[in-house]
Amino acid sequence: MNCEQARLHIGADPAATSPALEEHLRLCAACARFREEMRVLDTEIRRALDQPPAVAARRQRPSKPVWREWALAAGVLLAITALLGVWLLRPSDTLAREVVAHVQAEPDSWLATQQVSSSEIAAALRGAGIELELTSDRITYAQSCWFRGHYVPHLVVQTAYGPATVMILRHEHVPGRRSFHESGMTGVIMPAGAGSIAVLARGAGDLDAVAGQMQHDVRWLPQPH
Repeated sequence: MNCEQARLHIGADPAATSPALEEHLRLCAACARFREEMRVLDTEIRRALDQPPAVAARRQRPSKPVWREWALAAGVLLAITALLGVWLLRPSDTLAREVVAHVQAEPDSWLATQQVSSSEIAAALRGAGIELELTSDRITYAQSCWFRGHYVPHLVVQTAYGPATVMILRHEHVPGRRSFHESGMTGVIMPAGAGSIAVLARGAGDLDAVAGQMQHDVRWLPQPH
């Protein structure tokens, strides 16, 4: 089960579960958080709908405005709107959350200070069908990570502002630049060829410059059939 299938399953019935869904949620922090949010909103909607109408009160005081009923209707509408807003997140919003969750799952990557060898970088890139024209003395972390059903390069590049995490996402297309701030991280996702590049940092920095350099240096190789 992938993220899209999991979210459709959760959106249809937040309380329902299955072995495949639970296995996906065990490995995907973003989808697990999504289900928690959906269940909270679902509970709020059910609580609002279960409120009994104040028919007797209206009969006793016919001249009093029925503001309670209007407030109830507005509350239900707002809850449904919020529910749909979470469910129908733009793909780039969902992608940003999952990138952050992946980086959080590898906290030691930020601590690496020794440059990795050219062979280690090549190994991290090879499985994704990517070459990178970037000198290895700037890269202190290079791994090939499983992300959204594919192996993707996960790099840490040393910049003038400190370390920046780079994920080269060959199979994730975004229509344009997307910036985000979440869990103490600042990031951008930018299109690159048929895929995209995500750059994150834990402080201030010129992430656009890093992403732009990566766009220039990345080479997409033909994928094996």
